[in-house]
Amino acid sequence: MRKSASAVAVLAVGALALSACGAPKSSSGTESGNGSGPTLSDLNIKPRSELKEGGSVRFSVSQLPTNWNYHVVTGTSVDQDRIMQFTMPRNWIYAEDASFKENPDYIESYEVTEPKDGKGQVVTLHLNPKAKWNSGRTIDWTDYEATWKACNGTNKAFDVSSTDGFNEIVSVTQGEKPTDVVVTFKAAYPDWSSALSDVWPKEGMSDPEVFNKGWSTFKSEWHTGPFAFDKIDTSQKVLHLKRNDKWWGDKALLDKVSFRQLETPADVNAFANNEIDVVDAMINSTAVNTAKKRSDAEIRSAGSRQWRHFTFNSKAGALADLNVRQAIAKAVNREAIAKSDLVGLPINPTELMLGNHFYLPGQEGYKDNSADFAYDPEAAKKQLEEAGWKLPEGKTIREKDGKPLSIKYTMLTGVPTSENEGKLLQKDLAAVGIEVKMVNTAPDDYQKVLQARSFDVIAFTWQGTNYPVANVRQIYGAKVEGSKEPSGSNYAQLINPEIEKLIPQIARETDKTKRAELGNQADKLIWDEVHTLPIYRRIDYTATPKNLANYGSATFQTVDAEDIGYTK
Repeated sequence: MRKSASAVAVLAVGALALSACGAPKSSSGTESGNGSGPTLSDLNIKPRSELKEGGSVRFSVSQLPTNWNYHVVTGTSVDQDRIMQFTMPRNWIYAEDASFKENPDYIESYEVTEPKDGKGQVVTLHLNPKAKWNSGRTIDWTDYEATWKACNGTNKAFDVSSTDGFNEIVSVTQGEKPTDVVVTFKAAYPDWSSALSDVWPKEGMSDPEVFNKGWSTFKSEWHTGPFAFDKIDTSQKVLHLKRNDKWWGDKALLDKVSFRQLETPADVNAFANNEIDVVDAMINSTAVNTAKKRSDAEIRSAGSRQWRHFTFNSKAGALADLNVRQAIAKAVNREAIAKSDLVGLPINPTELMLGNHFYLPGQEGYKDNSADFAYDPEAAKKQLEEAGWKLPEGKTIREKDGKPLSIKYTMLTGVPTSENEGKLLQKDLAAVGIEVKMVNTAPDDYQKVLQARSFDVIAFTWQGTNYPVANVRQIYGAKVEGSKEPSGSNYAQLINPEIEKLIPQIARETDKTKRAELGNQADKLIWDEVHTLPIYRRIDYTATPKNLANYGSATFQTVDAEDIGYTK
């Protein structure tokens, strides 16, 4: 239940996961279309009648949020998303194949009217009138209006992480009553449910200063859900939640849940020692094997929407040269990195290689657009030579106009994946005459590094959503249409005019085949620009007690937080 289904990309630390344009898989549930590959879900689904009331679950997170507004650039993280699923509205319940239905706790029903008479698509949400913020105020159309205005990009004072979807809306108005929300889009918008997947309180969304900085502490009155704020232990870095006595839905089975900030491998060690109850997103065999030491442990696994990659800062020194970026892409042995990162896990890394920035292998729309950037060191050397980056006799580093071809890699100390990928990148690029200098960086500082764009090359994980091309602009485009400023999550700082033309077409194309064609056109341009170099897609491993139900690993499926519990 922990996976983000919104169209906003998300950032996490320990495994370095930011969330982005993932995609629903075909109903075959395969990775390669031949029936092989990881399962779509492993959640130990049980009806509430088979579960006992009471108990607690102690989760771990890589980092407790410092900004509790998920829509702000600095608040859009995987850890935040996991916590918010206990304390904020979730309008849709997603099935294993990524199809959705309304969550009756928040949405009683909805209607979609196709564009006609010069008017765009209209979506009317009939909210559950029992749904209230913890302040006691009923959730109504004004909250949707405030969320839209804050996130649509028209007021640049709002430091929003993504305008996608919101910028397709023309108006948000009241229907017959305040709990009827009428949302009118500019035109047909196939991913309308992504923009309306949640809502935030107008008290924290209407003013830019409050939106950006007013969420620095957890304000319980601005939240709602089956669990509510209890306390934060600042010394131990633990957020404690308790049953929300103002919740109108099914009573939460658990008494309490908590989220403790732990870096890897401290999290799996804590699980093995029965100090926490769940470790999500384990990414190597050492973590999995350590977790198995706990007597009641169960390892649940499913295909993940997370994928590792290198992001290149196009404004950083030699990386401003497209030829250098393209040569680097050809010089990197991505499969070797995947094998090294995933050694000891029961998977074939080759099956997890990615050739697309939006679609996952085996799903409708997937096309491998990476052919021009297959591992080919000789082609990399040739391109550098032709671009004027020569290798002087007796030297190992190329030069141009007297300047050495040297780049920096932001290596997160104590994060094995980041360290391993940096060392392999350094080795691969040395073979073609490019020097890679390591910049040791504390994991707690990586958000600052990203936001300040104070890096050359950095590796982390994008986590996809249930909407493959709903938020192209967020990572690969300008902040808003027509702007020359990169989107808040466009860490490469690249704006391609051709991609900018494709983004609104992709957003409004309702024909699935045509939309996939447009999406792949954009993906090919992203490959050509070497904005982001995908490495591989992850498998999601989650350690839980055997008797914990309705939680684990899933690609798209969600389960209500109030239904998590222990078997009788």
